[in-house]
Amino acid sequence: MFFDYRFWHFLTRPNELASQLQTATMRYFNKRLLIVFLTGIVLFALREIWGMGTEGLTSLLTTMTTTDYIIARYASLAGTVIWSILYIAFHLFGVALILSTLTKIPYRKLVPLQLLVTGVLLMEKALLFIVFAIKGATVSLSFLSFGPLAVTVMENWYLILFMNQLSITSALIITLQYRFIRAFVVDGKWREHLWILIGLHVAMALVTAAIAYIPFDSILNSLFGGGF
Repeated sequence: MFFDYRFWHFLTRPNELASQLQTATMRYFNKRLLIVFLTGIVLFALREIWGMGTEGLTSLLTTMTTTDYIIARYASLAGTVIWSILYIAFHLFGVALILSTLTKIPYRKLVPLQLLVTGVLLMEKALLFIVFAIKGATVSLSFLSFGPLAVTVMENWYLILFMNQLSITSALIITLQYRFIRAFVVDGKWREHLWILIGLHVAMALVTAAIAYIPFDSILNSLFGGGF
């Protein structure tokens, strides 16, 4: 028995995807996988070309020639493309491996779920990009998260960045993963798995906030601006 992997269909029915994976053979998954990878690469590249996240390069105009600046922009674009591939691959395969270790669900069965999750993450980034492009400016905090609220009551920037990782999208992803795992696992440990998912997302938010806390602008200026 076969079933077709349909992204938009299973996005609202992850439990049905779990049931189908246990009883039938999946088709057209690799095609959807390629589409998500290509879409993600294009999205990250467009954000870079528009200037999102390249604030550290702007100051280089005062210390470099136009040619050197163009080379730096191309290098930055290449780095963004590489990062987009790593980002998508981690959320597809890395998180699937982590979930497999924690839930004992076969790794290959979790990759289709993570394709849904990765698609949701890319849609969030696309929405933020569209809003920023319309406004003509960017901010470091997402309006879909608790970041803007946290900045009004907190002074610790790390905690603000951490709260910025807890968003509507995070809740949606946890719901997707939980509904899938609940349909797949039959040992009754649903509540335990819910806490595992929440703990995993909190841990990833802490790590992401720590990475965002690194002053990459200063590092770029040191590397390209001359001197340390």
